[in-house]
Amino acid sequence: MRYKIFIINLARSPERYQQALSQLAAWPDLPVQRIDAADGRALSDAEINQYYSAALNQRLHHKILKPGEKGAFISHIRCWQQIVEQQLDFALILEDDFLVDGDLPALLKAIAELTQPWHLLKLAMPNKQQKIIAGKPQAAFSLVHFKKNPISAVAQAVSLDGAKLLLARELPFGRPVDVSMQYSWQLGFQALGMWPLIFKPDLGFESTISGKQNEQVNRRVFYWRRLEFSLANLWHNLRHYGLVALLQAKKWPNPTGRTRLSN
Repeated sequence: MRYKIFIINLARSPERYQQALSQLAAWPDLPVQRIDAADGRALSDAEINQYYSAALNQRLHHKILKPGEKGAFISHIRCWQQIVEQQLDFALILEDDFLVDGDLPALLKAIAELTQPWHLLKLAMPNKQQKIIAGKPQAAFSLVHFKKNPISAVAQAVSLDGAKLLLARELPFGRPVDVSMQYSWQLGFQALGMWPLIFKPDLGFESTISGKQNEQVNRRVFYWRRLEFSLANLWHNLRHYGLVALLQAKKWPNPTGRTRLSN
């Protein structure tokens, strides 16, 4: 099975790439490729508008995307394109502010041995811990079905079919990449992950995505979008898992105690 580890990194942040490589130093034989991140502050409007739709943004999201958010999405698009161009079975896509605390080769092996078709696997959950509806043992890990896809795109795996699907359905885009990944029913996949989570963000770095630009948030639209999302997510879960499984969903304890999550 052919796979690579893509590390998204801005050319103006070489120190972040070196820090990312240091996280993988224990496994020098892993196939790592740097992906040149799109610098949203440096791209022209014409370059950004090849991928981004202001009309979609107004229709789908509650605020105008910052340049860093646009650049982040374009960077992930570049990763998906590389998966297709190189005909990889899957890629582990990492933003350069990740920390790894666990057996990465074992995780990659578990992903490679999955028999259930999949498109995207969430591998980090830096914010609120999401409940798990179901799980299936996979070597030292479990393939889990999240009640709601965790926010954050710091670490995730994307299959070849997943890359093709995302390129077909996410161009143009109008939401931040991690927010868009939560709308799994629109994209055509289920919210899956590999548990325990061995990735988390390095909070010692300042975000190159959020920046310091003031946000212009339409609160009325924000609450309407949140309600709309909650109802659609509920209906999606009921259709795929049923009411009993949904009511029994719970937060799983981390068996290794490595990844600390907020409640």
